[in-house]
Amino acid sequence: MSARRRRGVRAHAASLTVTAASLALVAACTTSDARQASEPTTSASSPSSSATGPVTLQFAVYGEPAVLASYKKLVATWNADHPDITVKLETAEDAVTSEDQVDRAFVAGDPPDVFLTAQTSLPELVAEKRVQPVDQLLEQRGVQFGDSFQRIGLEAFAGNAALQCMPDEVSPYVVFYNKRLLVPRTFAQPGETPPSPERGWTWDQFVAAAKASSHDGVKGVYLPPRMTTLLPLVRSAGADLVDDARLPTTTTFSDEAARTALEDVLTVARDPNLTPTPRELRRQDALSRFEDGKLAMTIGTRSLVPELRNKPDLHFDVFPLPDLGRSRTVADMTGLCLAPGTGRLQQAADFLTFATGDEGSQIMAESGGVVPANISALHSVQFLQPGQFPRNGDVFDTVIRRADALPAATRWPDVTSQTQPFLDRLFYAPVLDLDTLLPRIDEVSASLLTPPSSPTPSPSG
Repeated sequence: MSARRRRGVRAHAASLTVTAASLALVAACTTSDARQASEPTTSASSPSSSATGPVTLQFAVYGEPAVLASYKKLVATWNADHPDITVKLETAEDAVTSEDQVDRAFVAGDPPDVFLTAQTSLPELVAEKRVQPVDQLLEQRGVQFGDSFQRIGLEAFAGNAALQCMPDEVSPYVVFYNKRLLVPRTFAQPGETPPSPERGWTWDQFVAAAKASSHDGVKGVYLPPRMTTLLPLVRSAGADLVDDARLPTTTTFSDEAARTALEDVLTVARDPNLTPTPRELRRQDALSRFEDGKLAMTIGTRSLVPELRNKPDLHFDVFPLPDLGRSRTVADMTGLCLAPGTGRLQQAADFLTFATGDEGSQIMAESGGVVPANISALHSVQFLQPGQFPRNGDVFDTVIRRADALPAATRWPDVTSQTQPFLDRLFYAPVLDLDTLLPRIDEVSASLLTPPSSPTPSPSG
């Protein structure tokens, strides 16, 4: 959930293409799966390791403490079974710190063999030739792509007709709610279909829940002023906030359909009776308010779960995002990438096969803070964790089918960071001026996403 800090101006033409090429890749992987079903598969422990002697791999990751603990268990499990390939873990608390460390390692000529990255950072890594495509390496090790991994993850990490990195997490945004403050299924008008974890709920039902739970010092809902909040809600109304969902050249906040949906969202987000004010948030942030029973609902990904479980008296659950016409969400996605040219590529591919396979993904699912891209792990007891909150853990699986990837533009991280002050004003400015703010957001985004025109060659003299 951290903002990604990017460096320099990158050509828009270098943006990662994930449309037709990625679909072709998934289809090719599916065809390969059928072929491999009748052929012997290669063990994850490649003979190359013993042929070259013992090696040490560097593995760079980031995450909350519970997630990092699972990475440590993952590495320990691998090392216990592979004495000739020792993996050393390099950890960081957040994505920005990890990205800086990995960047410095590349500049120094000694990058980590395997490293974790966000989907939104992949286009720049590809443009800078800092990733080794993994599809052929994993196919050689018997990886079954077609039905074993989330399609949205495979598409998000594909480009140039190859799988650039292996998706390891697809974590959709959902509503977290306090079970002692509201029961979603009770918010339906006569004749309406009641909300349910499978079907979700309408915007009107969601707003009714926020109003009913706003009393006695409790606020009903916190809508983070983020693109990840606005994109799915506007899309659920049949509009969009970008001109091209895959490779945008501008945002479209000022389009009439988008503006109409934004007005509905902002009516709730700006209501001080329903949502914490900026002054209240400065005194106590939204997550702490939720933990203390002062906030009935908030929006986030599975990454919130380990911290929320640290509050033994907090009974919480999850529900799909509300819809203004159809149910949509977006997903935070991460992948494991291989650095090219390290001389340890085969051994790194061996470890990558394990880390994203059933056993490795189940180890990561035990953290409670990730939604594995590996479908077997997603359906495992290690992920569902019966008896723990949230009880509706399968909601994460359900809403992945309605999830979109964030735009795969090289400069999308710049767009989110440079338009954030305007989003804050949309949510919190004392006087809301949409006629000024919405075109300004589009103007800033277009300046970042649209490549500069090439100069016209002068006539030869």
